[in-house]
Amino acid sequence: MFLNPRLKSHDLLFYDALEKRSELTKQENRRHAATLKGFEGECLYDEIFNDVGHGDVLVYRDLYIKIGESVTQYDALVIDDEGIAVNEIKNYTGDYKVEGGDWYRAGRRISEDPVAQLNRAVGKLIGLRNAANSSFRVSGKLIFPSDDFYLHTDDNSLWSKIVVRSDLRRYFRQFRGGKIGNKSQFIVRLLSEHIAENPYFKSDVDETRLRKGVYCEQCSSYNLLKTRFHFTCTECQSKMTNETLLLRALSDYKYLFYGKPMTRVSFMNFIGHSLTFKVVYRILLKHCYVDRKGKKTTYTFKYRNFEEAISKAELYFKYKDHLKG
Repeated sequence: MFLNPRLKSHDLLFYDALEKRSELTKQENRRHAATLKGFEGECLYDEIFNDVGHGDVLVYRDLYIKIGESVTQYDALVIDDEGIAVNEIKNYTGDYKVEGGDWYRAGRRISEDPVAQLNRAVGKLIGLRNAANSSFRVSGKLIFPSDDFYLHTDDNSLWSKIVVRSDLRRYFRQFRGGKIGNKSQFIVRLLSEHIAENPYFKSDVDETRLRKGVYCEQCSSYNLLKTRFHFTCTECQSKMTNETLLLRALSDYKYLFYGKPMTRVSFMNFIGHSLTFKVVYRILLKHCYVDRKGKKTTYTFKYRNFEEAISKAELYFKYKDHLKG
């Protein structure tokens, strides 16, 4: 059973927003592509695990755990009464070779050392287990979900740490018949007590490079015509509510200026004064936490991102979007 949703990382949300509002540099394009590829690999892992079934285990996904003074990110933690299986997901494609402990692609050594990453992640959880005076098992596997990944190595011991696409369903089926009892619940509680926010994400964007305004949800065009309660895209003819476009802008602002206070004036500048102060103020009160300090009022978006905001069942949208294509 999945215990939490798989969400886009802070980095991916940042690059998604930046791409919509500026021209990415070559380095930014590479980072965006790599981050997106990693997320797609994690989603493929989830899809295959869903298909095989995970009713006999508890699965945490995309979790940051603070252990001691450091914070470690985990792609997936599979839990039953036996212990924790760390799944480090690598969406590699192409031909790879491992020689002398080093990983190579197309003859060039890559900067990552997947085995070392896995060992560190496992080691951190062993430390957490020992600090809790417990005795559950902690193991780990490198998961390569792409069917376009090929590995060549003379180190036969490496294969015991790796699961490739052709073996992934068989690997997941090994968890069938697992027991979820008091030990599993103890492990889940232990992990939950150490869940942390991502401490590594930082965004520092030059505001002058950003395009101001709101854009089409369907085709990302900024060529929109304003009517009373909607915007209509002149490129694809999609029709979106004021609220939808402002929620997207709030999500963009959050990750482009992460951790920085947002005022009504700064947000109005960000959207290019596409809507009136009155309309924007109403949306800010509905979808943001308000912090009033003397004459200065700042707003913090309530949701992780745009997708979470529009998925909330309790939200009432009087007007609807009509996307084309």
